[in-house]
Amino acid sequence: MKQRFWRVLPTAVFMAAIAFCGMARAGGNEEKTAKLIVDYMVKARGVIAYNQKLINDSGKGNKGFTAQVYESQLADDFKKMSSIDVRSLNAADPVEKALAALHESAKETVTDAQSQINEPGKAFKGFSPAIFGKRVGDRFYKKTGITMKQTSIKNRAVYNKPDQFEKDALEKFESKQLAGGKGHSQVANVNGKKAVRYVYPLYISQLCLSCHGDPAGELDVAGRKKEGYKIGDLRGAISVIVPIK
Repeated sequence: MKQRFWRVLPTAVFMAAIAFCGMARAGGNEEKTAKLIVDYMVKARGVIAYNQKLINDSGKGNKGFTAQVYESQLADDFKKMSSIDVRSLNAADPVEKALAALHESAKETVTDAQSQINEPGKAFKGFSPAIFGKRVGDRFYKKTGITMKQTSIKNRAVYNKPDQFEKDALEKFESKQLAGGKGHSQVANVNGKKAVRYVYPLYISQLCLSCHGDPAGELDVAGRKKEGYKIGDLRGAISVIVPIK
């Protein structure tokens, strides 16, 4: 039956099937890389959120929140999630090499923000999970050519505005067409080249409410209007583009 089926299968359909299989194989390491980047950034943003009250303490100068402290707070949780220790990554492995570049970008971001974090007499320091993520993404792209972006339909900055692929994914997460807690990946053409695109939803937690919760319209510590989100609401997503080599 299989032989008869393939004999009568139209050539165009057969070639499309072969192409699809090739695309699926091509996205192997790249998709794994994209998912690890997201896993890392979820944990990394959590570390910043956990320390936000300390960072914004206007009565304290040196907060002691260094790159080494950041790493110690992140490493064990990330290892539990991924079985990978960011303190001893294998540079010969392309996936771990990308992760190492991301981790270095994060530590460099914390180090460069020390004067900002430790500024006395000022409440909001301008160093939040969103700002941290933007700076890390910029550094990481320069090191690797991999895009890591935070995005939301209710974006607060132009650089967080979703493109069409991201907007479609966000709308599907919102409508439950895509399952919460799981990312959406696809091999796509980006600027004329194949890449794996991966979008992972972010939901509002208790730590988010001081800036994004009720009452809607009230100014948060950064002087921006709160959105009125509740715990569990979709806030946005982390979007990753990994070129296929």
